[in-house]
Amino acid sequence: MLTIFRRHTEKCPYTSRDEKRCTCPINADWYLPDGTRVQKSLGIRDWQAAQRRARDMEADGIIAAAEAVTIKKAIDDFLTDARTVVKASTVKQYRIILSKLNEYCQQHGFVFLRQLDVVQVREFRASWTTYSPRTTAKHVERLKRFFNWCVENRWIESSPAKPLKSPKVGDSDVVPFTEEEIEKILKACEVYGGPNRDRLVVLTNMMLATGLAIGDASTISKKRIVNNAKGYAVELRRAKTGSPVCCPVRNDLAKEILALNGDTPFWSGASDLEDITKNWRKIYSKVFDAAGVDGHPHQFRHTAAKRWLIDGLSVSHVASLLGDSEAIVRKHYSKWIPERQEALENAVRATWKG
Repeated sequence: MLTIFRRHTEKCPYTSRDEKRCTCPINADWYLPDGTRVQKSLGIRDWQAAQRRARDMEADGIIAAAEAVTIKKAIDDFLTDARTVVKASTVKQYRIILSKLNEYCQQHGFVFLRQLDVVQVREFRASWTTYSPRTTAKHVERLKRFFNWCVENRWIESSPAKPLKSPKVGDSDVVPFTEEEIEKILKACEVYGGPNRDRLVVLTNMMLATGLAIGDASTISKKRIVNNAKGYAVELRRAKTGSPVCCPVRNDLAKEILALNGDTPFWSGASDLEDITKNWRKIYSKVFDAAGVDGHPHQFRHTAAKRWLIDGLSVSHVASLLGDSEAIVRKHYSKWIPERQEALENAVRATWKG
């Protein structure tokens, strides 16, 4: 049998456990089959709403389940497990959306995981009014992963997030800088007043030359600057075959990188990846403001891809440098693929098929 009662605050003038005139929090009280007593806050202050919630819990058989899992416990356990398998930056993104889920559940009186069904999850999804389509799609993906994990633990029979649809995400954010904007940005880097000015100029030129994202560029080691008979190159990553994927760079740029202090010239090593990336993003935000350019550091990567294609590099070569598939390159950068190059590659593919 489940009972509900008021947990009065110190300032409340009432003392009765079933008081209906105040707005103190309401708790639920029951015993599990093994005799364990359970007391949980319903997150509700309205007495009638708490009674309805109690009836729903009894109807769902929650109070009789020895393994009843609260939403908060499920979230905490999921985040603990995630820390062992994904990056700290990914855990942070999970924490953002799951803290909002926990807040939503508290506001609506949901305590246990089994109380959430498709209707509640859709209503929670509808409360995201300030997210862009891309951010919404990412949060839907993370929400689905959380509930799938709960299913894997056998805490719920099916995922209430499974029917959620992600919004269509356009490619409007795949916008390279113009050459005029690049010139303004480089000038703003040259006159930047912070202590990182010299490193800022070199880092910007390196991202433009290699297409590295800011997280990879800011933590790069000098060991990845290689020199051979053809000149200097930056080792971008290892291919699935184990062979290095290298991007040639100007000799003067390579020497500028090697002349900076430290094995990782753009990172002291004292902070984690998330912090160093956030720091460089703040610096670039100031640079873009000074340059009068509306942009973000990832556009250096798009600019590199655009330049390579305009210079005549094949789609497959650009895909290899970016670490993307040819389909992704064609989708995002099709307007910068020369027609003659596209025709030649189509002819080559037709020959292979024949």
